[in-house]
Amino acid sequence: MESYVLKSVYFKELKGLKETSINFSNTLTAIMGVNGSGKTTVIHALACAYQPPVNGHGENHRFSDFFVPNTDALWKGSEFHIVNERKDKKSSSTISYSRKYEKAFDRWAPRYGDRPKRNVYYIGIDTCLPEIERKISQTRISYTSAAKNDKTSKRIIEESAYILNKEYEILMDNTFQRKHLTGVKLRSGLKYSSLSMGTGEQRTIKILECVLNAEPYSLILIDEIDLLLHTSSLNRLVERLSKIAKEHNLQIVFTTHAIEMLELTQYVKIQYIDCVYKPTGDTQSIVYDKISSDFFYSLTGRLTRPITVYVEDEFAKSVVKKVLRIHNMSSKVEVIKYGAVENAFTLASAKILSGSDVINTLFVLDGDKYRSQEEKLEQIKKKLIGTEENIEQKRKSPIGKMGDFFVYKKRKTD
Repeated sequence: MESYVLKSVYFKELKGLKETSINFSNTLTAIMGVNGSGKTTVIHALACAYQPPVNGHGENHRFSDFFVPNTDALWKGSEFHIVNERKDKKSSSTISYSRKYEKAFDRWAPRYGDRPKRNVYYIGIDTCLPEIERKISQTRISYTSAAKNDKTSKRIIEESAYILNKEYEILMDNTFQRKHLTGVKLRSGLKYSSLSMGTGEQRTIKILECVLNAEPYSLILIDEIDLLLHTSSLNRLVERLSKIAKEHNLQIVFTTHAIEMLELTQYVKIQYIDCVYKPTGDTQSIVYDKISSDFFYSLTGRLTRPITVYVEDEFAKSVVKKVLRIHNMSSKVEVIKYGAVENAFTLASAKILSGSDVINTLFVLDGDKYRSQEEKLEQIKKKLIGTEENIEQKRKSPIGKMGDFFVYKKRKTD
């Protein structure tokens, strides 16, 4: 049987998404943007783009599940295109042609039976509703409990314990009037079902149950993954989902407002949707793979002063990032590697010549070369050549923005 991996989607027009292209990671992709930017529209469209294969347990969503015709929107004229990577039994892969989905007339095309076969699982925000509020009974609820000791259930409880920092021991299945309620048993002996769980706790376990039970090459879609989760739990959830996705050849796409994704780019690919206005008065959505200071302000409402730190190598970059995390400054500072130390002087000179403001810029040298002010100035002079009146002032201006990394470098060699 062939397997598919989603590579990209182009929205010609669907709700507020117009002329928009989004690229996907083979494992985790975070769709970000302000309210109304079209994040949820993306995963709703993806949920309808596939059909479950024979003997697959994936969900078979129709466009009417998410795009219900109504007085204000019949969805006529909607169109988007999907590109997949197709893998065969021998693990060879090819990029398939772009598949078009549209509603040109009264029905969506292609026919549902002609869609690519792939298991898809959608986890919506309705999973945030506490189980107790679903009103399964107005009287006493007496359920029977059974421990789930299969390999997958043990993995679910282990991952849940790590993510939520709980002393879970066993995953329980509680049966009440043919309904199944997830439950847990702690090392202390305390047992409780989803009727007594916190909503973030309940949803985390549901996400893990879905992901760890999904067939290889399944597509998992999660709306607002950060809802009801503490920052530390969210970070650990993303870390674990990345690991599980790689182990089981899964692809996970989720929407989020959490600015913490900036610190998790080793696990997740960011696609930030920004809506811009054309001179004609029409709108277009543009997608970026990183968050600028303007986007940070859009998400948080907090004005930032962008700071850029340039460093020589990956070791220096790691240490600077660690220091920034300790001082809660990661969201305000971008760390860029420039390579050989001589490049620092070339880069600084280029910024001065272009008239760029370097007031919020720092060039960090390892400290094994050009440690004195005189040595640094000599290197700048080699880059900034000229006889104009203020050349000396230009040469001296970046020197104060050059720091040494000698202390950390010495620790590394020790």
